Amino acid sequence: MNRLFHFSCLAVAALLMNLAACSLPTETPPCTREQLQAPIPVSPNGESAILDPTDPLILEWGYPTSPCHPDFFEAYVWTGPEPETPGMTGRVNYDNRSSPGRWHMPWGIPLQPGNTYYWRVYAGLETGPGSDVDGPSARGYFFTGPICAAGTEMQPVNLISPPDDITVAPDEEITFAWDDPTPCLVNGLFEISIADNPDFYGRYGIPILQTVYTTTPAEIGTEGLQNCTRYYWRIKTDPAGPAEEPFSETRTFFVQPEGILCPPGNLNPPSIPPIAIARLDLNCRLGPSPDYPIEDAFYAGEQAPIEGRSADGNWWLITSPGREARCWVWAEQVDVEGDLSGVEIVEAPPLVTLEPSLTETPSATTVNCSQYQDPQSCLANPACQWHAAPPNQLPAGYCENK
Repeated sequence: MNRLFHFSCLAVAALLMNLAACSLPTETPPCTREQLQAPIPVSPNGESAILDPTDPLILEWGYPTSPCHPDFFEAYVWTGPEPETPGMTGRVNYDNRSSPGRWHMPWGIPLQPGNTYYWRVYAGLETGPGSDVDGPSARGYFFTGPICAAGTEMQPVNLISPPDDITVAPDEEITFAWDDPTPCLVNGLFEISIADNPDFYGRYGIPILQTVYTTTPAEIGTEGLQNCTRYYWRIKTDPAGPAEEPFSETRTFFVQPEGILCPPGNLNPPSIPPIAIARLDLNCRLGPSPDYPIEDAFYAGEQAPIEGRSADGNWWLITSPGREARCWVWAEQVDVEGDLSGVEIVEAPPLVTLEPSLTETPSATTVNCSQYQDPQSCLANPACQWHAAPPNQLPAGYCENK
């Protein structure tokens, strides 16, 4: 998804309606603590706000229509997780409007290229000696360019939070945050991948433009994450881009409700060895491609253990039930039951070593066709032929060498 065009017209219309109401009477009394309202971030803010990091940053905001006014506004800027105590803030008095209903503040700290930035502004009251009163706040965000050009080599992101191997409750917030060291702005999305296995089969994919995302285990997926389960997570840069785009390191977290004792060792549910179940009659080939010769048949309803997978995940390596041959079946035409987390990539044999066998016919001295007791097994071997017996006569037929 292109970040330049991923922008909500509805949000723009709502913002314009709010700003139209920002102009305040010139003579209003000071607010009480309870009357303070959150400012309205105006600029820069949103998915299309991409700044040149060498240009000065000017923060601009409005304030809702109110029968009273705050004494000042305070703002700060950060990247990554929001700091509990910002290292630097800027203040603008309420009376120092830049235009009717608008206030602005220059930010003096230089920006870095290719980053996500956030800023927060709040209204406040001066109370004399002691701490001032801080009212409700609002957050804006923007990005710094330049946008990465086509063919740019992406770097794996550096994970910031959460730390590895934490335990969280289902309704406890988790803040996923990372730093992107690529010195340009990805013109697409990041993806937070979450799965209950280290190979990320059946993962939950959360696409996001920004480099910070806060959620809870109960909000991930259609029904939330499972309790007493360990989950693995990592970040992929530009998941719509080339398959070789880098992944971050992998970290884990464990979901455990408060007051619930999970099984010892924080183990996931016991794994079940995976099996493939043929949906229809299939060819089982010597390699993971239609270019490889057929080794055996995998008939509808038959089951076989899954012993490996192709690098692209489109083929399963099985041992066929008929001839007990190791061969490959197309993953799209089989159902899978069991835990795939332990299935490893198996390198396919090169096609050039198989081409001579395409023209060879097994001889009667090397194949014993009489071992096959049914027509399906017999005909699966190209060296054999099946002779059917007359109706109602037993045995029903026999298999012999051609």
